[in-house]
Amino acid sequence: MNELSKLFLNITDGETVTLDKNKTYDVRPEDSFYKEGFFCSNTAKKHENPDGYRYAAIFIQGRKNVVIDGNGATVLVHGKMTPMLFDRCENVTVRNVTFDYACPTMSEFTALSCGGDGCVIRINDECLFDVDGNNIIWHGENNENGEYYWSDSCCGNRRHIKEFNPETLETKDFSRDNMVFEKIEVINKNTLRVFFADKSVSFREGCVYQTRNIVRDQTGSMFQRCKNLKFENLRMMFMHGLGVVSQFCENVTFVNCDFSPKNGRTVASTADFFQFSGCRGKLKIENCKANGAHDDYINVHGTHLRIVKKNKKEKSLVVRFMHAETWGFQAFEVGDELEFIKWNTLIPYAETKVTAYEKLNDTDIKLYVDRELPDIRVGKDVVENVSWTPDLHVSGCDFGPTSGRGILCTTRGEVIIENNRFAHLWGPALLIEDDCNFWFESGLTKEIIFRNNVIFGCDFGKTWDESPVIRYTPKIMSKRSREYVHGKLVLSGNVFRKSSLGSHALHLEYLREAEITDNEFDAPYKINTNCVGEVRDENNKILAI
Repeated sequence: MNELSKLFLNITDGETVTLDKNKTYDVRPEDSFYKEGFFCSNTAKKHENPDGYRYAAIFIQGRKNVVIDGNGATVLVHGKMTPMLFDRCENVTVRNVTFDYACPTMSEFTALSCGGDGCVIRINDECLFDVDGNNIIWHGENNENGEYYWSDSCCGNRRHIKEFNPETLETKDFSRDNMVFEKIEVINKNTLRVFFADKSVSFREGCVYQTRNIVRDQTGSMFQRCKNLKFENLRMMFMHGLGVVSQFCENVTFVNCDFSPKNGRTVASTADFFQFSGCRGKLKIENCKANGAHDDYINVHGTHLRIVKKNKKEKSLVVRFMHAETWGFQAFEVGDELEFIKWNTLIPYAETKVTAYEKLNDTDIKLYVDRELPDIRVGKDVVENVSWTPDLHVSGCDFGPTSGRGILCTTRGEVIIENNRFAHLWGPALLIEDDCNFWFESGLTKEIIFRNNVIFGCDFGKTWDESPVIRYTPKIMSKRSREYVHGKLVLSGNVFRKSSLGSHALHLEYLREAEITDNEFDAPYKINTNCVGEVRDENNKILAI
């Protein structure tokens, strides 16, 4: 076992683990903790990680009052891992530590020149590859058996490719169907000349091309059924599969953390940075930095499980995980409150409590409840575990370039997003949805306060008509529904700059009330609504910049 992991083999309650000052700890899957049964929301499909296995450098289970002081140290991952794995812990603080990959699983190269004699590309020094005829094979380091930890063809059907423009700071899709070469010439160790099979295709000079495998078999870190976690001065330079996932945790704080690429790179995560699934209590993200993602920065949600069977006599129902990337984990406890949700309107229509539960298989759970079952549309309607819906406070953060969105948030807890900067996001700075037919991410929101933020050059991807930077779009399947899903939006004191279309748009649907006041725009703005109640549009200014 590696030197770092040994420190956590016999960790006790109340212990402080202090790493050697500024030391680099090299960790590999084969010399770290290996754990099974850690099924993680929004990650791998069954065939991609059937056992829920995790390779963890730091593993803590069932411990209380633990402090991990990194003391300026770096944990350097070789291969693919979930570096921190906490299970059913309480009062854990992690501070002053950096996590990085020796060879990131996202490969990058820069187009130096393009013309009739092909495109000259320079591959990042930390990215490993082989040239195999007219193909580039990205790969990891060698494991203890001399084999690559991982390898992928540059044009494989599991790879996503993005084009990052360092001048505009915009990241856009580059079709993997175009990444087919007629010929490749090796100029030197990291420089190639490539000739596309399709002569109409080319790279753009000066742009960086980021490529990744879409399989989320590990994560940046995972915390399950924990309470009172705090991360201070945490530096995450690269995360594989998904970012830091808190699943059914209570009270999680990130303060003064830096989730951005190492100098010389342009990406830090293959997907979301902060993922909170089925949490409760208070979630705080304060004075943090995040840039270089291939997805969203913050996603706070629960999980809708579809009702597939009911038994009125024994007051039981069978519910099912529906999305292929969310399954296997414990989604209920005795005493949890449930709401029944109408499949086509997302409106709650009854409530109950769990008295017992039984895991039937990886997707199905049998629930026994404390009252008679309502009239359920079996095979359509869903349940939401409303005992696990957190408050969220995001403040003083800097969210930089991404090919995703800023904050996705579907929780009925108190939500305050204030004094942040959102710049060069592919999609909206704030996206509020809720659905039980696609991603099955729950649920309704009661009030979201979004104030004193700066939104600069967002939704450049023009993901929807008029490129709204604030968007409420619960996935309503009934075209005749006129019921409000979400409660209230307070949008106040924000500064909107550099719209991709020369005007600013806010798009609101199925929202009871909106207060849009005292905001500042550098161009005309429009509020588009569908099934929205009262809208206060007051004291907003359009200033020539």
